[in-house]
Parts: sequence; C-alpha cells; structure tokens
Amino acid sequence: MPNIIDRYILKEILVPAGIGVGIFTFVFLVSKLFRVTEMVVEKGIPLGYAIKIFLCLIPAFLVFVVPMAFLLGVLLALGRLSADHEVIALKTSGVGLYRLSPPVFFLSLLTFLFTSFLVFYAVPWGSKNFRETLFKLAETKAKLDIEERVFNDTFDDLVIYVNKLSQTGRILEGVMIYDERDPAVNNTVLARKGYLVTDSQAQKVVLHLFEGSIHSQEVKGKAYRTINFNTYQFNLSLKEEIAKARKRGGIRMLEKEMSIGDLREKIERYRRLGRNIRPQLVELHFKYAIPFAALIFGLVGIPLGVQRTQSGRSWGFVLSLFILLLYYVLYCVGKDLGSSGVISPIVAAWFPNILLGTLGIYLLVKAARETPMQILIWGDKWIKFFREKWKGFSREM
Repeated sequence: MPNIIDRYILKEILVPAGIGVGIFTFVFLVSKLFRVTEMVVEKGIPLGYAIKIFLCLIPAFLVFVVPMAFLLGVLLALGRLSADHEVIALKTSGVGLYRLSPPVFFLSLLTFLFTSFLVFYAVPWGSKNFRETLFKLAETKAKLDIEERVFNDTFDDLVIYVNKLSQTGRILEGVMIYDERDPAVNNTVLARKGYLVTDSQAQKVVLHLFEGSIHSQEVKGKAYRTINFNTYQFNLSLKEEIAKARKRGGIRMLEKEMSIGDLREKIERYRRLGRNIRPQLVELHFKYAIPFAALIFGLVGIPLGVQRTQSGRSWGFVLSLFILLLYYVLYCVGKDLGSSGVISPIVAAWFPNILLGTLGIYLLVKAARETPMQILIWGDKWIKFFREKWKGFSREM
C-alpha cells in the first residue's frame, strides 16, 4: 500500500512539474530567443553559432526554473488531491500528512542535487563556452565581413574599407579605417596594404598596416595632426566588442556565472588589493544557499498544497507565484543588505531559506494537527471574489 501511494503522488507531482519546466523556461528564454533570431536574420551570424549561444544560456535559467516548477508541481498535485477529497480518504484509511511527505521530500532532494550540479558545474561551463563562442564569432565576423569596396561596420564606432583583396583574402590593399572609439578625437587611418592576424590569448584581432598615415581631428576643438608610418599595428579588441554585445543583449558577466574556484580566486585577489569583497562573498554563499531552496519549497509546499479550498487549481498556481515572489524579494533584500555591510554575507545568503524553512515547519505542524490557517482562508476568498468578478465582466463583454 505505501509503495502504491508513493508512486501515485510522484506521478501527480511530476506531470505539472514537467509542464512547469517547459513554461517557465520559455518565459525566461523568449526574449533571448528573439535576440538570437535577430542575430541570424539581421546580423548574418551562422545558425550554428546562434544555437550554441542560446544553449549556453540555459543552465543559468534552469537554476531558478527547476525549483519553481517543482513547487508548482507540489502545490497543484496536492491541491488536486485535496479538492477531490482524496486526502480525506487517505486520512480515513490511517494515512496521515507525515506519511504523504516522503515522496515530496524525495523529489525535493533530487531537485536539490540537480540544482547543485547546475550551480557548481553547468553554469560556469555555459558561461565559459558562451565567452569562447562570442570570441570565435567576433573573429569570424572580422575576417568574413571584409569585402572589396564595401564599408565594413562590424565593430562599433569603427568603419573599415578595403579597395582590393588578394586571391587568398589575406592581403588587403588600399585600406581606410575611420575610428570614432575615442570620444575626444576622430582618427582616419590610410594604408597602402595590410593583413589580419588573430590573437586568441589576448582575444583581439591585429591589423598590420604598411606605408600609410594617421589623420586625427579633435571633436570639440580645431586641432588637426597627421602622422606618417611605415608599419603600424591597429588593434581590434574583441573583448570590448564582446562586452558591448553582451550589454546590448541584456547579458552581463557576473560573479554568479563563475565557478566556486574562480570566485574564490577573485575574492583573494580583491583582498590583496584592499578592495571591497562583500559582494563577492555574498555571491559565494548564495551559490551554496540557492540549491537548498528546493528542499525549502518541498517543506512549504506540503502543508499549503493539502489545504482544501474552493478555488481549485488556480489556488495552487497563485500560491506558487506568491511564494516564488516572496523568495525572490528576500533574495534581493539579502543581497543588498549583505553587499552594503548591514548584515554579514553568510546571513544575507541563508536568511531567505531559514525564514521560509521555519514557516514551512510551522505550517506542516498546523496542517498535521488540522488547525485552520486563517490567512489561507482569506486568500481563498479573495481568489473566489476576483474569479466571480472576472466571470461577470466576461459575460458583459
């Protein structure tokens, strides 16, 4: 009998949780999907590069998506059992609330382990491959976009014009570069010939130019000067271009994308330089604290899910959103307080879990004793009220 109950509850949770993973992942990645599509259609980026960039972003989102979907699955599954009086039937058969908990805690443990794997391994892997893919993409674009008698504006604030390319495409003849990267001075570089060399270690492309001149014009002043050269190295920093591309795409390389080892090295380096290391310490502790959210959600989800309400499945959905919003608010507050020095970094990272965990134990005890939870009763009445109002509005339409 217990095995049948466990399998039944596991099945009831896994179905909505799986749907939740798909929905939440789509919501998180839809903006990035449009960005990747724009890169392919408008920028001419190869589809393979775009797909790889997209895949590298997924682990960072799954860190939040998987616990969210698990909580949704628990609340919807237990809420359905409660609404169909199956929880009451189980209690009458001698199966109490604590006996219903093991399958939920088993799934929360699996979610915790998977989220830990994402935080410690998958997210740093995705970030590393993301940077490498962007570098290869920028390097490829720098080479492929240079055409004869075409103004190439692949790099921001920089226009490259080549009069003639050799048959191999390596030698450039009649080169003109208009450089606006310096806000104070605009430079125009003219050269008889040149060639491109990529430096993977420094993440830059070096344009070696021969027999030319540099014309500099102050933006706000009237000063103008000319420098002639026999050889000149014009550096195109792919690091800067990658940073600009990430900023335009709403993607920032932060400490949360680093591995534990890299983050510890950064903290030690900042400590030797005498710089503020509180934000990095907070992020380090959050790396350990975030996976435990899955265990906390399981603890909170059991007593809230078995509450019998008149709102049906919508109650579980609204309740899951409320808990997720509460956890996110506590997460942001903890980061701000820890980074500003109001509280210690370790307290900042763990107090959302401690607060919700304490609440979960309290609710679990009350639910096991079948004590009414007045705040949930009020919430159910509000949902019912808004649902009736919406139905009335729909009929009028």
